[in-house]
Amino acid sequence: MSNTTDYYRRNYLYSSHRLFIPESRQKAVNTCANCRFYIIIVGREEKKMGCAALIPKYFDMERKIPAEIDIGDFLKEIGKVGLQNAITCCGEHLNACGLFQPRNNPGC
Repeated sequence: MSNTTDYYRRNYLYSSHRLFIPESRQKAVNTCANCRFYIIIVGREEKKMGCAALIPKYFDMERKIPAEIDIGDFLKEIGKVGLQNAITCCGEHLNACGLFQPRNNPGC
């Protein structure tokens, strides 16, 4: 008889029955588009969506999270590498990360 772990690894029907811990359900079900930290970063020529959770004053809720933020302010806070991480780490259809917090008004 073959190895049982190998059987379960190849069995696609079994792999679709996964359990979620109740605390992690919110992160697995939601996407970045539903997160309060998913904002528009406005540059000179284009606008991109990014994660404001990397900026400490917004993550700690010291200041209200704006709908749009200027790229100059973003660069002052976290620099070029942080800006690149904020833009590439999230996407509208990607699963939410561990920093996920739902929006107060999902219509925005």
